[in-house]
Amino acid sequence: MDTVYVLRGTEIRRSDDTIRVTLDNGRKVRLPAETVKHLVVPVACRMNTEVLNFMGRAHIRVSFLDYHGNFSASLEPAEPYASGTVHLAQAKHILDLVKRMYMARTIMDAAAHNIIQNVKYYSYRGHPLAESVGIMQSHRERLRKATTIEQLMGSEGLLRQTYYATWKAINPDLAITRRSRRPPADRVNALISFGNGLMYSACRQALSQTHLDHTLSFIHAPSQARSSLSLDLAELFKPVVVDRLIFRMANRGELDAGKFEEQDGICLLSDSGRESVVEHFRNDMDSAEVDGVIGYRNVILREAYRIEAHLLELEEYHPFMRRA
Repeated sequence: MDTVYVLRGTEIRRSDDTIRVTLDNGRKVRLPAETVKHLVVPVACRMNTEVLNFMGRAHIRVSFLDYHGNFSASLEPAEPYASGTVHLAQAKHILDLVKRMYMARTIMDAAAHNIIQNVKYYSYRGHPLAESVGIMQSHRERLRKATTIEQLMGSEGLLRQTYYATWKAINPDLAITRRSRRPPADRVNALISFGNGLMYSACRQALSQTHLDHTLSFIHAPSQARSSLSLDLAELFKPVVVDRLIFRMANRGELDAGKFEEQDGICLLSDSGRESVVEHFRNDMDSAEVDGVIGYRNVILREAYRIEAHLLELEEYHPFMRRA
């Protein structure tokens, strides 16, 4: 029990040396502190300072998703893995434009590969997507030649725009006109926002197990009080976990009206919808076999260690790329 998702909780309190979650039906569930490393809370929930201090001392990270399903905040325990050596090496890479651009391009090129592999998978199975694959490949080539972060993000944005346009060919239920976040405007945007929020929290948890400073990033602008390195790391895994999860649910007919709450141009996942997404997400994160590793949670942690090793000049960084 590494990561626990509190989907129907109304209150979280301390009970001796356990975390007591009161569910919306009144049932109480106790979680032993020594077995929990990460608590994800995507619903409104009451807590007091006693349980927050308790979880901090137990080095339990708490990630919060907001009303729209976006990652919004986290409770950070005192960092046990801080390293001045790694911090300085990371800062040097951020301040050196050449080194920063190398890492940014490397990560975004791998993310582009993973996106294109998703579309190729369905193109090989008879969907009319060959032309879209060619367009995305051309955007990827321009991305590889980018000399500034702005150029890099511009090419990535065009690639992703083409990518989202292919979704309706994969499944008509996945038609998306534009990406909307706060709030999500339709069912597909609601799924993407909630899934991405889960992925950001998982990446932040992985980074907390390394010596890396999660505020110092290569692609997204480093800033105070934001885990921008988690956003960088998530670029690699959103296509292979979150997007494929959405495709799978659509193709299995699991996106019925009961999974959503819709009103006045706003669409959010219902309790049932959140539970379904989390079930798929948790299975991929804990049980999927990926290149000889069990669970994407361990793959993400391995990726974070690889970034740290590159910054310390122990090995060259080769990012995760999904195999065909």
